[in-house]
Amino acid sequence: MTTTLPASPVSPVVPAATAAGSGVLVVMNDIDPALEQTFNQWYEQQHLDERLGVPGFLRARRYLAVDAQPAYMAIYDCASIDVLASSAYRERLANPTDWTRQVMPGFRNMLRVACRESWSRGRSGGSAGAAAVIVVQCKALPGKEAGARRHIANRLGPALLKSGATRLALWESDERISSQPTAEQALRGTQDLSANWILFAETDALDMLAPALHARTLDPAAAHDGLLIGSWSRYRLTTERLAQS
Repeated sequence: MTTTLPASPVSPVVPAATAAGSGVLVVMNDIDPALEQTFNQWYEQQHLDERLGVPGFLRARRYLAVDAQPAYMAIYDCASIDVLASSAYRERLANPTDWTRQVMPGFRNMLRVACRESWSRGRSGGSAGAAAVIVVQCKALPGKEAGARRHIANRLGPALLKSGATRLALWESDERISSQPTAEQALRGTQDLSANWILFAETDALDMLAPALHARTLDPAAAHDGLLIGSWSRYRLTTERLAQS
């Protein structure tokens, strides 16, 4: 059974890393029900602060799925994608805490991907991120990356911003960084899933944005322009935390 998490107090400043060109780590997973309470305590009491202690990690957000799996998602904003290949972060991954060693074997359906934010429009929700997001997995046809980006920037993006999205961002994965083996992955026991591109749509009007997005996924112009739109999932924000300066 999924545990509903209380929203944590949010900070009054949105980090500069929400600008295009920053790095983003996306983590999605289910958890063994026997470890779910421990998993949430670990995240809130240790793991978020541990990650935000790594130089270059600027903001962490946790989400709970509305009607999809994986049930949990965490988003980490970084000063650049190079932070996710830095010696400080690699050292942290290579030396899991005792609590991490207890929780990691319970992870299921794990997706972990390091991304560059290549495009964004809108605002991140004033003093904090918007209350909900839609996460769209997509990719460009080989050789049509430029056309796919233009479709998002000039056609899909403006339509979604008119339909309830407060901010949109395109995150393009870096397979080399994402696929590096780690001690934490070994604890999970299976290969992590990955993604190609992620369109991250923040919103305070989830019920309005979802049908608008569904309609846009049927637009034949997307495939013509080289953009293949795959699965998408809805999540609600439960925690937002900034690194201490």
